[in-house]
Amino acid sequence: MNSPDHTSGQQPHLVLILLFDGVQSLGFSGPADVFAAAGELSSGACRYEVRTASLDGGSVRASGGLTVRPDHGTTDVAVPGTLIVPGTDGIPALDRAIVDAVGSLARRARRVASVGTGAFLLADAGLLDGRRAATHWEFADELAHRYPDVEADARDTVVRDGRVTTAGGAASGLDLALALVEDDLGGEAAQQVARSLVTYRRRPGGQLQFAEPLGPEARSPVLRAVQRRILAEPGSDLSIRSLSRQAGISERHFTRLFRAQVGMSAREYIERARVVAASRLLTETLRSPEVIARETGFGTQATMLRSFRRVLRISPLDYRERFS
Repeated sequence: MNSPDHTSGQQPHLVLILLFDGVQSLGFSGPADVFAAAGELSSGACRYEVRTASLDGGSVRASGGLTVRPDHGTTDVAVPGTLIVPGTDGIPALDRAIVDAVGSLARRARRVASVGTGAFLLADAGLLDGRRAATHWEFADELAHRYPDVEADARDTVVRDGRVTTAGGAASGLDLALALVEDDLGGEAAQQVARSLVTYRRRPGGQLQFAEPLGPEARSPVLRAVQRRILAEPGSDLSIRSLSRQAGISERHFTRLFRAQVGMSAREYIERARVVAASRLLTETLRSPEVIARETGFGTQATMLRSFRRVLRISPLDYRERFS
């Protein structure tokens, strides 16, 4: 277990949250509450000091119509133990001054974190090169496209890579902060904080349980027709042999072309399409998992369970309970 830079009797561990116009309110308020609760519950074992900063120390306009007055400007703040960069509702404007501030603060911080699309600011500052990073599932492909040296992860809620920790959507800021508290104070302390905030210490499943985890449409009209068939008839014969015949090309060429245009293998796309179809039936009907597995091409409950855990990181029954 790593200890924070400072414990009781010394200067507190500074958690600095960067603010800018358009920042998601939940993306910074959630982590702030986690660290504040951790400090109160730690009985002096650790003192966190949560502070906010904008470029010039002036007020920023956050989501939900909130106006937030930061504690500091980015040039007059102490060295942070933890730097947190929240995101926006979409991809943040990559203002050069903000990106430079992120880079400057990150070089001095012991650890760096982002929430949601805040990963784009870290990536633009070069902090994610050669690293795996989470961002909101909706923007993971764009992160990978803009920054080829970043391994964008749309599945995991929280991703750690060295001293950099990244989280998916805005609500994942809670998960991220709890993970950092666990690093500092241990699992029991993180569990206490989670209970006090009435949330999970580790939420089950990953990001894709909230999305329909399909890849992009192929450029080729022939392959798009194959994709439409897969989505419309997930329970039918979707062997590579059958699909390549429909496309009028060899199995080998079909396999290469599909991966090149869709970004995943045809088998993976079929599995995801079946998971999407099954998830709809789980939430919209009262059919048993056994029946749903047969109707959506899995064949057996065991196969469906493995696919759900691989794609969504959650079981079919848990999915039904959570989203029905």
